[in-house]
Amino acid sequence: MAVSRLRLPFAALLAIVATATSGLLAQQAPTFTSSTRLVTVAVSVMRGGEVVTGLTRDDFQILSNGQIKPIVQFTSEPGPVTTALLVDASGSMAVNRAIGPAVAGVQDLLRGLDDTQDRAGIFTFERTLTMRHDFGPISPTLMATVSDTHAFGSTSLFDAILSTSRALAADGAARRAVVVYTDGVDTSSVQPSVDVSAHVAAIDVPVYVVAIGAAPEAGLDAVAHDTGGQLFTVTPGAPMQKARTSIITQLRQHYLLAFEPDVRPGWHRLSVRTRPNHTVRARAGYSVSPRS
Repeated sequence: MAVSRLRLPFAALLAIVATATSGLLAQQAPTFTSSTRLVTVAVSVMRGGEVVTGLTRDDFQILSNGQIKPIVQFTSEPGPVTTALLVDASGSMAVNRAIGPAVAGVQDLLRGLDDTQDRAGIFTFERTLTMRHDFGPISPTLMATVSDTHAFGSTSLFDAILSTSRALAADGAARRAVVVYTDGVDTSSVQPSVDVSAHVAAIDVPVYVVAIGAAPEAGLDAVAHDTGGQLFTVTPGAPMQKARTSIITQLRQHYLLAFEPDVRPGWHRLSVRTRPNHTVRARAGYSVSPRS
Protein backbone atom coordinates (compact mmCIF):
# COMPACT_ATOMS: atom_id res chain seq x y z
CA MET A 1 0.00 0.00 0.00
CA ALA A 2 1.51 3.28 -1.07
CA VAL A 3 2.07 5.96 1.51
CA SER A 4 -0.07 9.06 1.12
CA ARG A 5 1.10 12.44 2.39
CA LEU A 6 -1.98 14.46 1.56
CA ARG A 7 -2.13 17.65 3.61
CA LEU A 8 -5.72 18.65 4.20
CA PRO A 9 -6.36 22.28 5.26
CA PHE A 10 -9.07 22.29 7.92
CA ALA A 11 -10.75 25.30 6.36
CA ALA A 12 -11.37 23.34 3.16
CA LEU A 13 -12.49 20.21 4.96
CA LEU A 14 -14.80 21.98 7.37
CA ALA A 15 -16.44 23.91 4.55
CA ILE A 16 -18.29 20.73 3.62
CA VAL A 17 -19.37 20.04 7.19
CA ALA A 18 -22.80 21.29 8.24
CA THR A 19 -22.91 24.64 10.02
CA ALA A 20 -21.80 24.48 13.62
CA THR A 21 -24.31 23.24 16.17
CA SER A 22 -25.04 24.86 19.50
CA GLY A 23 -24.91 21.55 21.35
CA LEU A 24 -26.07 17.98 21.05
CA LEU A 25 -29.68 19.08 20.49
CA ALA A 26 -28.86 21.59 17.76
CA GLN A 27 -29.01 21.16 13.99
CA GLN A 28 -26.90 18.41 12.43
CA ALA A 29 -25.69 17.56 8.97
CA PRO A 30 -28.25 15.25 7.31
CA THR A 31 -27.17 11.62 7.57
CA PHE A 32 -30.08 9.64 6.08
CA THR A 33 -33.82 9.79 5.47
CA SER A 34 -36.01 7.82 7.82
CA SER A 35 -37.78 6.08 4.95
CA THR A 36 -34.65 4.51 3.46
CA ARG A 37 -32.16 3.62 6.18
CA LEU A 38 -31.80 1.85 9.49
CA VAL A 39 -29.84 3.43 12.30
CA THR A 40 -26.83 1.30 13.22
CA VAL A 41 -25.19 1.53 16.63
CA ALA A 42 -21.84 0.09 17.67
CA VAL A 43 -22.02 -0.82 21.36
CA SER A 44 -19.34 -1.94 23.81
CA VAL A 45 -20.42 -3.42 27.15
CA MET A 46 -18.18 -3.33 30.21
CA ARG A 47 -18.30 -4.79 33.72
CA GLY A 48 -15.58 -3.88 36.21
CA GLY A 49 -13.30 -2.71 33.43
CA GLU A 50 -13.68 -5.95 31.44
CA VAL A 51 -15.52 -6.38 28.15
CA VAL A 52 -18.74 -8.37 28.45
CA THR A 53 -19.37 -10.93 25.70
CA GLY A 54 -22.10 -13.48 25.08
CA LEU A 55 -25.08 -11.13 25.30
CA THR A 56 -28.07 -11.67 23.01
CA ARG A 57 -30.51 -9.36 21.28
CA ASP A 58 -32.94 -9.80 24.19
CA ASP A 59 -30.34 -8.46 26.62
CA PHE A 60 -30.38 -5.01 24.94
CA GLN A 61 -32.83 -2.14 24.94
CA ILE A 62 -32.56 0.90 22.65
CA LEU A 63 -34.34 4.15 23.45
CA SER A 64 -34.74 6.99 20.97
CA ASN A 65 -35.82 10.18 22.72
CA GLY A 66 -36.82 7.99 25.65
CA GLN A 67 -39.01 5.66 23.56
CA ILE A 68 -38.10 1.97 23.21
CA LYS A 69 -37.29 0.95 19.62
CA PRO A 70 -37.34 -2.69 18.41
CA ILE A 71 -33.91 -4.04 17.45
CA VAL A 72 -34.30 -5.34 13.90
CA GLN A 73 -30.69 -6.39 13.28
CA PHE A 74 -28.16 -7.75 15.76
CA THR A 75 -24.57 -8.95 15.39
CA SER A 76 -22.41 -10.14 18.26
CA GLU A 77 -19.65 -12.20 16.64
CA PRO A 78 -16.13 -10.71 16.90
CA GLY A 79 -14.85 -9.33 13.62
CA PRO A 80 -12.06 -7.37 11.93
CA VAL A 81 -11.53 -3.75 12.96
CA THR A 82 -10.44 -0.62 11.10
CA THR A 83 -8.72 2.16 13.03
CA ALA A 84 -7.76 5.70 12.07
CA LEU A 85 -4.67 6.41 14.16
CA LEU A 86 -4.43 10.16 14.73
CA VAL A 87 -1.15 11.50 16.15
CA ASP A 88 -0.78 15.01 17.56
CA ALA A 89 2.35 16.43 15.90
CA SER A 90 2.02 19.98 17.24
CA GLY A 91 4.76 21.87 19.07
CA SER A 92 3.33 21.25 22.53
CA MET A 93 3.97 17.54 22.05
CA ALA A 94 7.71 18.29 21.97
CA VAL A 95 7.52 20.69 24.90
CA ASN A 96 5.60 18.15 26.98
CA ARG A 97 7.85 15.27 25.84
CA ALA A 98 4.81 13.42 24.53
CA ILE A 99 5.69 12.86 20.86
CA GLY A 100 7.95 9.86 21.54
CA PRO A 101 5.39 8.09 23.75
CA ALA A 102 2.66 8.86 21.19
CA VAL A 103 4.62 7.25 18.35
CA ALA A 104 5.45 4.27 20.59
CA GLY A 105 1.78 3.97 21.53
CA VAL A 106 0.68 3.87 17.88
CA GLN A 107 3.27 1.22 17.07
CA ASP A 108 2.21 -0.80 20.12
CA LEU A 109 -1.42 -0.70 19.00
CA LEU A 110 -0.46 -1.76 15.48
CA ARG A 111 1.43 -4.74 16.90
CA GLY A 112 -1.72 -5.70 18.82
CA LEU A 113 -3.86 -5.79 15.67
CA ASP A 114 -4.28 -8.84 13.46
CA ASP A 115 -2.34 -8.48 10.21
CA THR A 116 -4.56 -11.11 8.55
CA GLN A 117 -7.82 -9.19 8.92
CA ASP A 118 -7.50 -5.74 10.55
CA ARG A 119 -6.84 -2.44 8.77
CA ALA A 120 -5.50 0.96 9.79
CA GLY A 121 -4.73 4.40 8.44
CA ILE A 122 -2.24 6.94 9.80
CA PHE A 123 -3.01 10.65 10.22
CA THR A 124 -0.96 13.39 11.89
CA PHE A 125 -1.95 16.97 12.62
CA GLU A 126 -0.85 20.31 13.94
CA ARG A 127 -2.72 23.26 12.43
CA THR A 128 -3.48 21.13 9.37
CA LEU A 129 -4.21 17.43 8.95
CA THR A 130 -1.92 15.12 7.01
CA MET A 131 -2.99 11.70 5.78
CA ARG A 132 0.27 9.81 6.14
CA HIS A 133 -1.05 6.42 5.03
CA ASP A 134 -4.49 5.55 3.73
CA PHE A 135 -6.52 2.65 5.13
CA GLY A 136 -4.98 -0.73 4.44
CA PRO A 137 -3.69 -3.97 5.98
CA ILE A 138 -1.41 -3.91 9.00
CA SER A 139 2.14 -3.91 7.65
CA PRO A 140 5.72 -2.80 8.39
CA THR A 141 5.03 0.20 6.17
CA LEU A 142 2.50 1.51 8.68
CA MET A 143 5.10 1.24 11.45
CA ALA A 144 7.65 3.11 9.36
CA THR A 145 5.15 5.79 8.39
CA VAL A 146 4.58 6.96 11.95
CA SER A 147 8.18 6.60 13.11
CA ASP A 148 9.37 9.83 11.45
CA THR A 149 6.73 12.08 13.03
CA HIS A 150 8.14 15.42 14.21
CA ALA A 151 6.38 17.94 16.43
CA PHE A 152 5.90 21.60 15.49
CA GLY A 153 3.20 24.22 15.05
CA SER A 154 -0.12 25.03 16.73
CA THR A 155 -2.80 22.49 17.65
CA SER A 156 -6.19 22.02 15.93
CA LEU A 157 -7.12 18.95 17.94
CA PHE A 158 -10.90 19.01 17.68
CA ASP A 159 -10.82 19.91 13.99
CA ALA A 160 -8.52 16.94 13.39
CA ILE A 161 -10.84 14.55 15.23
CA LEU A 162 -13.80 15.71 13.15
CA SER A 163 -12.02 15.48 9.79
CA THR A 164 -10.44 12.09 10.55
CA SER A 165 -13.78 10.70 11.72
CA ARG A 166 -15.38 11.75 8.45
CA ALA A 167 -12.61 10.01 6.49
CA LEU A 168 -13.10 6.82 8.52
CA ALA A 169 -16.89 6.90 8.10
CA ALA A 170 -16.42 7.22 4.33
CA ASP A 171 -14.26 4.06 4.41
CA GLY A 172 -17.38 2.13 5.44
CA ALA A 173 -15.98 -0.44 7.89
CA ALA A 174 -18.48 -1.76 10.46
CA ARG A 175 -16.14 -2.08 13.46
CA ARG A 176 -14.19 1.16 13.43
CA ALA A 177 -12.75 3.87 15.63
CA VAL A 178 -10.52 6.91 15.65
CA VAL A 179 -7.70 6.50 18.19
CA VAL A 180 -6.06 9.81 19.12
CA TYR A 181 -2.62 10.17 20.74
CA THR A 182 -2.22 13.69 22.14
CA ASP A 183 -1.14 15.76 25.12
CA GLY A 184 -4.71 17.04 25.17
CA VAL A 185 -3.96 20.68 24.32
CA ASP A 186 -5.97 22.58 21.68
CA THR A 187 -4.94 26.06 20.55
CA SER A 188 -6.39 26.67 17.08
CA SER A 189 -9.49 24.57 16.31
CA VAL A 190 -12.32 26.20 14.39
CA GLN A 191 -14.94 23.76 15.66
CA PRO A 192 -15.76 23.72 19.40
CA SER A 193 -15.68 20.36 21.13
CA VAL A 194 -19.45 20.17 21.68
CA ASP A 195 -20.09 20.43 17.95
CA VAL A 196 -17.46 17.82 17.19
CA SER A 197 -19.11 15.47 19.72
CA ALA A 198 -22.49 15.89 18.07
CA HIS A 199 -21.30 15.50 14.50
CA VAL A 200 -19.07 12.47 15.13
CA ALA A 201 -21.80 10.80 17.20
CA ALA A 202 -24.22 11.31 14.30
CA ILE A 203 -21.96 9.35 11.92
CA ASP A 204 -21.31 6.60 14.52
CA VAL A 205 -17.52 6.77 14.80
CA PRO A 206 -16.26 5.98 18.33
CA VAL A 207 -13.33 8.14 19.40
CA TYR A 208 -10.74 6.77 21.82
CA VAL A 209 -8.28 9.29 23.24
CA VAL A 210 -4.91 8.45 24.79
CA ALA A 211 -3.94 11.67 26.59
CA ILE A 212 -0.26 11.79 27.49
CA GLY A 213 1.07 13.95 30.29
CA ALA A 214 -0.69 17.25 30.92
CA ALA A 215 -4.35 17.39 31.91
CA PRO A 216 -6.39 17.13 28.67
CA GLU A 217 -8.89 19.69 27.44
CA ALA A 218 -12.21 19.29 29.25
CA GLY A 219 -14.05 18.67 25.98
CA LEU A 220 -12.00 15.58 25.12
CA ASP A 221 -13.75 13.40 27.68
CA ALA A 222 -17.12 14.51 26.30
CA VAL A 223 -16.07 13.72 22.72
CA ALA A 224 -15.02 10.22 23.76
CA HIS A 225 -18.15 9.63 25.84
CA ASP A 226 -20.66 11.02 23.34
CA THR A 227 -19.25 8.97 20.45
CA GLY A 228 -19.11 5.69 22.39
CA GLY A 229 -15.35 5.72 22.92
CA GLN A 230 -13.18 6.27 25.99
CA LEU A 231 -10.53 8.63 27.37
CA PHE A 232 -7.32 7.14 28.76
CA THR A 233 -4.76 9.29 30.59
CA VAL A 234 -1.15 8.16 30.87
CA THR A 235 2.11 9.74 32.02
CA PRO A 236 5.05 10.02 29.61
CA GLY A 237 7.06 6.81 29.77
CA ALA A 238 4.24 4.80 31.33
CA PRO A 239 3.21 1.60 29.54
CA MET A 240 0.23 1.89 27.21
CA GLN A 241 -0.59 -1.80 26.94
CA LYS A 242 -3.69 -1.41 29.12
CA ALA A 243 -5.16 1.25 26.83
CA ARG A 244 -4.19 -0.72 23.71
CA THR A 245 -5.72 -3.96 24.99
CA SER A 246 -8.93 -2.26 26.09
CA ILE A 247 -9.37 -0.39 22.78
CA ILE A 248 -8.76 -3.44 20.57
CA THR A 249 -10.93 -5.72 22.72
CA GLN A 250 -13.82 -3.26 22.78
CA LEU A 251 -13.68 -2.78 19.01
CA ARG A 252 -13.46 -6.45 18.17
CA GLN A 253 -16.28 -7.30 20.57
CA HIS A 254 -18.60 -4.46 19.52
CA TYR A 255 -22.23 -5.47 19.42
CA LEU A 256 -23.77 -4.04 16.24
CA LEU A 257 -27.43 -3.11 16.62
CA ALA A 258 -29.85 -1.56 14.13
CA PHE A 259 -33.34 -0.10 14.44
CA GLU A 260 -35.81 1.95 12.45
CA PRO A 261 -35.33 5.67 13.17
CA ASP A 262 -37.90 8.15 14.29
CA VAL A 263 -39.60 9.89 11.36
CA ARG A 264 -39.25 13.41 12.73
CA PRO A 265 -36.32 15.24 11.08
CA GLY A 266 -33.57 16.54 13.34
CA TRP A 267 -31.44 15.34 16.23
CA HIS A 268 -32.60 12.37 18.33
CA ARG A 269 -31.17 11.40 21.70
CA LEU A 270 -30.07 7.77 21.87
CA SER A 271 -29.44 5.50 24.84
CA VAL A 272 -28.67 1.79 25.05
CA ARG A 273 -29.25 -0.38 28.10
CA THR A 274 -28.47 -3.98 28.95
CA ARG A 275 -30.03 -6.58 31.20
CA PRO A 276 -28.39 -7.01 33.68
CA ASN A 277 -27.33 -3.38 33.98
CA HIS A 278 -23.74 -3.14 32.68
CA THR A 279 -21.71 -0.09 31.64
CA VAL A 280 -22.59 0.62 28.01
CA ARG A 281 -20.66 2.79 25.57
CA ALA A 282 -22.58 3.92 22.47
CA ARG A 283 -23.09 7.14 20.54
CA ALA A 284 -25.27 9.80 22.13
CA GLY A 285 -27.66 10.31 19.23
CA TYR A 286 -28.38 10.32 15.50
CA SER A 287 -29.75 12.71 12.92
CA VAL A 288 -32.61 12.34 10.44
CA SER A 289 -32.91 14.53 7.36
CA PRO A 290 -36.24 15.67 5.91
CA ARG A 291 -37.86 13.39 3.36
CA SER A 292 -37.25 14.47 -0.21
